[in-house]
Amino acid sequence: MHQLYACTNCGFWQRYFAPGPPSCPVCLDYRHPLPPNGWTFATEAEVGGRLRMQWAEVLPGIWQFWNEPQLGIGPRGYLIVDAEHGNVAFEGAGYYSAEALDFIRDLGGIRYLSASHCHVFGALWQLVEAFEPEVVMQQDELPFCQAFRVNWPYEDRAELHPGAVLHHTGRHTPGHAVLHLPPRQLLCCGDALKFKLDADGQATHISTHRAYDAHIPLSHADVRHYQAVLEPLEFDGVLTPWEPVPAGGKAAARQLFAAQLAGRPFADILPLTTSSHAPDLTHGSNSVVPESLAAGAGV
Repeated sequence: MHQLYACTNCGFWQRYFAPGPPSCPVCLDYRHPLPPNGWTFATEAEVGGRLRMQWAEVLPGIWQFWNEPQLGIGPRGYLIVDAEHGNVAFEGAGYYSAEALDFIRDLGGIRYLSASHCHVFGALWQLVEAFEPEVVMQQDELPFCQAFRVNWPYEDRAELHPGAVLHHTGRHTPGHAVLHLPPRQLLCCGDALKFKLDADGQATHISTHRAYDAHIPLSHADVRHYQAVLEPLEFDGVLTPWEPVPAGGKAAARQLFAAQLAGRPFADILPLTTSSHAPDLTHGSNSVVPESLAAGAGV
């Protein structure tokens, strides 16, 4: 009989027969490092017995869920509370405790569920089983959705409701997508953007990449595609699978994309300028350079 197993290297869950799967499809992708001593997989009971669930309201009406210690790469899941249209879950924490599921239930449950890409699915299967939401996934991520059913595969765009719209970006992974929350001026950006924050939670650096661990940059065509998708979207704050950036996210993306297109591609972090007048995404100048390039290192 099959059951669910979590890869202890990356945290990806899959259904398989005992004593567990032979490998992890996420780790086998070139974007992820292979486990140094071979794969180990944990059952739901094993994971639940060693992880603590934490949650906090990181912005008004937006709750973040995470585990301590983390499972695999440790993504954090979000619940966007919307009493009018129904709550939206985006990205997944590695594991949800019974107390966390009860807390979500008290907030109204989940009407829609989605994620940017398979690296940060976490235990979405738990939310599907507990709340039976409408599961909406970009079609190229379907091969990684074996642990839960998908109701609505989409291609370029899926409007969950007027205040929550999914947009396919691709590039980081073929099915990578972002969730735009227009009334909140927020973008759940997945791995399209990555920020470094200071002690006060302010963004000081930004990066983008095709593979973070492997340090593989996007091509210029990839960056131009990100521009084409993101520039029409109105947002200031950004939610990545790990950190909330309450303000300045679009201006930071403009600085990053301008620098990316002004020279050779890079996967390093870019120091952000303090100017509030960032150039347009499609007409920027190379005002700053990534830290490793400034130090004379290669990419």
